[in-house]
Amino acid sequence: MNRRVILSLFALLVAFSLVGAPITMADWGEQATFSSERIEKSDIQGDTPLLQYDSLSNSAQDAVRRTIESPDGHYTVFGNEDRPDRFFYSDYAAPGQGLYAIAYEGQYYRFTTYASGGFPFVYWLYQLPFIIYGLILGGVSYTSLQGRTTARTAALTAVPGIAFHRLGPEFDFPLLTPMQFVGFGVLAVILVLIGLLWASLRETTIMAPN
Repeated sequence: MNRRVILSLFALLVAFSLVGAPITMADWGEQATFSSERIEKSDIQGDTPLLQYDSLSNSAQDAVRRTIESPDGHYTVFGNEDRPDRFFYSDYAAPGQGLYAIAYEGQYYRFTTYASGGFPFVYWLYQLPFIIYGLILGGVSYTSLQGRTTARTAALTAVPGIAFHRLGPEFDFPLLTPMQFVGFGVLAVILVLIGLLWASLRETTIMAPN
């Protein structure tokens, strides 16, 4: 199997993963939100469980620490599998069921957990730029397999597709907010279309008779 086929098939695989964004980015609609507020020990209600940070699991500690250290006291994880199972998640909070007190580094915090999200079609709309990019990448990969475009073009076009997965809900949006991520997808679609149009015009100019 030559280099062209390998690169083209790799790009095609990335394209399929983007076209299937409603599945590969399904974590987007499976959100758990944490919030914290510093309180005095006397503010803890009798029926609210007091949890010691050091006694929590690693995943629960990570959620608590990130929430408390967040500038606005909020933190969100995406994907049901990433939710610490020590806590309860719903659209309401009651003592022991979404409402807790946390002892953390000598301070006390009111800690609440919620299951959040929205209608599936909202997330499909957010995923639309990545689906479109996947369709474009699929077309580039197919023409590369046929030898009508270079394998280098297919590979370079696949790079943003890989970045989408690394920066998206699968990894809890590590560098961008969800809306910035959508904007990144829209920008990538515009740039790749401009690049492909320029390449097509350039090829037409080169092939035109003098």
